[in-house]
Amino acid sequence: MNKTNLAKILKAFHLLKIPFALAGGHAVAAWGVVRATRDIDFLADAAGELAAKLVLELKKAGFSLVFRKGDEADPLRGVIHVEMKGSADDELVDIVLGIRNMPQGIFERSLALDFLGLEIPTVAPEDMIILKCLAGGPIDLEDARSILFIMKKRLDMKYLERELKRCRISLQKLEQGR
Repeated sequence: MNKTNLAKILKAFHLLKIPFALAGGHAVAAWGVVRATRDIDFLADAAGELAAKLVLELKKAGFSLVFRKGDEADPLRGVIHVEMKGSADDELVDIVLGIRNMPQGIFERSLALDFLGLEIPTVAPEDMIILKCLAGGPIDLEDARSILFIMKKRLDMKYLERELKRCRISLQKLEQGR
């Protein structure tokens, strides 16, 4: 994604006062894990009318998008798939509008990091581990283990253990790769 398009998305978040943070593969990479990813993922706290306003704002900025609202069985409250066609390669951004069981205060704990020359709040490593465990896929769990291994001496282990326990996830099993 080029910086101009990214800035348009960030402007929409700021204009609507939506808490957000970089998540997914780029956040995993920010915490030291070598990781390839095709898209940019944001986690945002926008539901209902606020999500609808975000969709309108992104359309006004020239993006084509698909908005999918999550149902009761879906761990995601909703996802906005943003696409900017016409560039050298189609640029994809997924905005996840909340995740069931995500830690409270996740946006307040996010850390501002440089991404494509812009300072962007990024999901903290402890919270990224939790989100990856909640997702539960093989790549997600490997990402969680890798962040844990690389960042262990700098993590708030009491917080991480408490949150994993709340989500019924065993830190010991995660460390052992089970």
